[in-house]
Amino acid sequence: MLLDLDGAFEDQDILVKEALAAGGDHVAARDLGPALRLWSRPPALDALRDRLSRAAPAGPSLVFTGSGDFHHVSPLLIERAIAASWSGPVTVLHFDNHPDWVRFENGLHCGSWVGRAGRLPDVAKVITVGVCSRDVERPTPKGAHLDLIENGSLEIYPYRAPDGGPALRVGSVTRPTVESLGEAAFVDLLASRIETDAVYVTIDKDVLRTADAATNWDQGRTSLSFLETMLTRVLDERRLIGADIVGDWTRPRYGGGLAATILKQAEALLDQPWTRPDDEVRRVNEGVNRRLLRLFVQMAA
Repeated sequence: MLLDLDGAFEDQDILVKEALAAGGDHVAARDLGPALRLWSRPPALDALRDRLSRAAPAGPSLVFTGSGDFHHVSPLLIERAIAASWSGPVTVLHFDNHPDWVRFENGLHCGSWVGRAGRLPDVAKVITVGVCSRDVERPTPKGAHLDLIENGSLEIYPYRAPDGGPALRVGSVTRPTVESLGEAAFVDLLASRIETDAVYVTIDKDVLRTADAATNWDQGRTSLSFLETMLTRVLDERRLIGADIVGDWTRPRYGGGLAATILKQAEALLDQPWTRPDDEVRRVNEGVNRRLLRLFVQMAA
């Protein structure tokens, strides 16, 4: 499914053609995008839920959602995938340069959705892979959903720890970094940590190094080939019930009312890179999306 919230696919004609040829749907929702972008209140999320129910059939799907500013749409997509195609516990496998675990009242933020996903009734746990940002450095319970870490509902495996050490300690829990284990050994560890038969995958392309993607956020150190290796290993052993991919660079348009627009603009100035990637750099995103589309279609078959 191509969920068009921000015009991300205007310059990705080949992706659009291949996605539709694979049986995908194109859902027009740019009118909802500004109110949803970066963070959104319940009415905007309800409007999107209604749009999806009317515009696209329920069932397992791969959803391209545009910018990582829309990653908080993922819990809605996870609920939809579980309701349509699975009865039983599910592991959410989350690839990202950020933990997306902050607390946010009366709505969802693109940096807060993991707290919602980790508490969905059928989600056994969320496994976050690839974080390099300093967001995981000395978090506090008031700022992050640390209870999910302590009760085992959230596991975070950074590519590199903020202090450069071999592991990340959050509360009483310590997890090794990808860099300290080596990529081959980490793939084995990741596969062993998934204890359910079903997996939902969510990818923010800011987990990738800058050679492999151009996003609205700071980026990590994971290569596209390593991401593909992890996905192939996990999905070869588990049932894929759905997936979504965000992380395309798009020019932001904010909405949700005047106050929300001003707050979002201010937050973006503080948190996001100020420079726009040039056209040649941004075009790499289509190639990444196409490779991931082919991989997911192959694994689903």
